[in-house]
Amino acid sequence: MKFLVQPFSYCTLLLMVLFSAGCQSDSDSSATPTAVITRKVVLDGIPSASGIERVGDFFYVIGDDSPYLFRLDSTFKVVQKVPLFTPGPLAEGRIPKPVKPDLEAITLVTLEGQPCLLIIGSGSTPARNTGYLVPVTRNGVGKPIMVPLQTLYSQLRADKNITGEAALNIEGLAADEEYLYLLQRFAPGGQNVLITYTLSSITPFLLGRGAAPKPSGLQQWALPDLAKIKTGFSGMTSALGGQMLFTASAEETPNAVLDGEVYGSLVGLLQAHPHSSPQPVTPEVVVPITQKDGSSYKSKIESICVLDKHRHSLEAVAVADNDNGFSELVVLTFTW
Repeated sequence: MKFLVQPFSYCTLLLMVLFSAGCQSDSDSSATPTAVITRKVVLDGIPSASGIERVGDFFYVIGDDSPYLFRLDSTFKVVQKVPLFTPGPLAEGRIPKPVKPDLEAITLVTLEGQPCLLIIGSGSTPARNTGYLVPVTRNGVGKPIMVPLQTLYSQLRADKNITGEAALNIEGLAADEEYLYLLQRFAPGGQNVLITYTLSSITPFLLGRGAAPKPSGLQQWALPDLAKIKTGFSGMTSALGGQMLFTASAEETPNAVLDGEVYGSLVGLLQAHPHSSPQPVTPEVVVPITQKDGSSYKSKIESICVLDKHRHSLEAVAVADNDNGFSELVVLTFTW
């Protein structure tokens, strides 16, 4: 009997080891991060798409040289066009570059119980220091309210921990229940920086009832190069508990204003509240965005929002702009 029990125990142990090894192999095979575009949609009538936010079954898109907020349905068709302000003369539906407000980022934020879309300019020139609050209603959105950002941006512009020797250039924006986050984009002489405010401190300023607060946190981030070109933050949204989903792109340009050749874009995850470090921190995961055939996606991803998320993967919608007025929406699957 002992002779029979011993082989049985050995076989059981062997099966357990093989099963464990198989599970480990599966885990390892899925551990290589990828970000693959599964669908592309040309955004007709939306120039220079620079920001996207999801609210329920709808998507809200802005353009950096457009005076409108566009509402898209679940099939990505424009169903509403809301004027944010009255522009001067337009050229093919676009505001001329020297005077454009450069609206670069959008997020859903709740201020004193009212859900609003917050839209902000980049701050890279005097014409780009304006934002808008757009109340979200059951029927879409309400009347936009202009938010002067000069005093807030002057504080950020004066802090060399944010700008270095480059210009201020805010390209990303996100919010959760307690904080508002801004992304400063890298330019030569500068760095990529996550700027954090508590909602309790910045709400009075956004509503026009208080002074510009100081950030509650600043952190520089180290992003990988693409094609030997430095990459800079371009968009952000809240993702999985305590993490932010961000995009970045490689653009060969000497400063925060001039356009340049685009070499590709990245997507990744970073901690919203990392341990403070005087040195740039590395994101938890970051990967180049590719086409289905594995080739690099050479457009400039400007903003991103989440469609569906799981423990180690998510589906997202992003908008891209090549600085020629052409806008594209892409759906991508990001796994890590």
